Amino acid sequence: MEQTLKIDMLGHQGDGIAHNDSGAVYVPFSLAGETVVTIGEGAKPELLRVEEASPDRIDAFCRHFTTCGSCQLQHFDHDAYLAWKTDILKTTFKLAGITHEIEPIRHYGRANRRRAVFTGVRTQAGILLGFSERATNNIVGVKECPILLPEIEAVMPYVRDISVIFAPRQGSIRVTVLACENGIDLSIEITKEKNQKSDLTAIRKAIAHASMDHFIRLSVDGETVLEKERPIIKAGIANVAPAPDVFVQASKEAEQDMADLVTKHLKSCKRVVDLYSGIGPFALRLAQKSEVIASEFSQSALDALDRAWRDTGGKLKKITVERRDLTRRPFAFQELKYIDGAVFDPPRAGAEIQCEHIAKSRVKKVAAVSCDPKTLARDLNILIKGGFEIKSITPIDQFAYTHHLETVVLLQRKK
Repeated sequence: MEQTLKIDMLGHQGDGIAHNDSGAVYVPFSLAGETVVTIGEGAKPELLRVEEASPDRIDAFCRHFTTCGSCQLQHFDHDAYLAWKTDILKTTFKLAGITHEIEPIRHYGRANRRRAVFTGVRTQAGILLGFSERATNNIVGVKECPILLPEIEAVMPYVRDISVIFAPRQGSIRVTVLACENGIDLSIEITKEKNQKSDLTAIRKAIAHASMDHFIRLSVDGETVLEKERPIIKAGIANVAPAPDVFVQASKEAEQDMADLVTKHLKSCKRVVDLYSGIGPFALRLAQKSEVIASEFSQSALDALDRAWRDTGGKLKKITVERRDLTRRPFAFQELKYIDGAVFDPPRAGAEIQCEHIAKSRVKKVAAVSCDPKTLARDLNILIKGGFEIKSITPIDQFAYTHHLETVVLLQRKK
């Protein structure tokens, strides 16, 4: 069923919101002020065509736009898009009673993603390698992806060559490509029956394949099967060699901006705790000025951080790593007795319980990093009620053309 709708506003998820007799209707790829024709019933119909376009509408730069589930806001003028994204943060914080001025949003060039995760499935024509189709589990095969670093774009034919070796007849593979300082790291995970081992014949075939000349490491199901060089990610003066299964920030530039904000704020602190530390993008930079306790649940991430610190040969102050599930076992305020600075970068669920302990502690400065404005606002209010005041709020557009937003908030305990 077709219907004509007037788009009233752009929602927090990036869909245009209209209203009819049944209530709110969410229309993908539409903009505020547009008149559109949709097809389908219910609250989430498909966009059929735009009758009256917004002055903020532009041509998308990727031929996979509207089918690929990523980058759903390519049709939005860049300046207007940045203003909309900042306004989401302002609105969320205002509803939570936080009215501090927000710094200009940090944004980056189009092709800046150093990490990409593809899904691959075997077809009669070979390998279908790409991303999930919007609102489905289908895979959209991509020949190119304009948001990736040129170094990744250049090796995509070779990624396909290696991927087809491992793709099962049924099921799929997960292919992670990471652009490191010294080359491209390739990791493949294969869906298989429980207790089924990786195919040694496929591993041998991949290692011998000419396409492996373009990669410094190949990992299969979390195990390194070929390493010509240790993959290196820079974190200040340290060189981190991430394990195949650990999280790495998608944009090197965004990570540097976040780290600069955090380290400048905490540089006067003698002892800092880095919560949800990952492989140490903050801890290894903070250790140039401060002793650091780095806490994280992933042992492989902590191992990479610890090795990177030790490899600096004493050029950094002491970093102590401690494996914890911080959701279940946060650092209690008594444990923070001799800590004067803290940084946390939790999953989307936030760090509610941990913030309650920080609020009760003697910690003087906090850097809060988050990918979810709503849970961040909740956590900030806990700290504010505990005696902290906000010094700055900086949005970071690490995932451009999407509704996702990173934010760095710097706080200091009132004197």
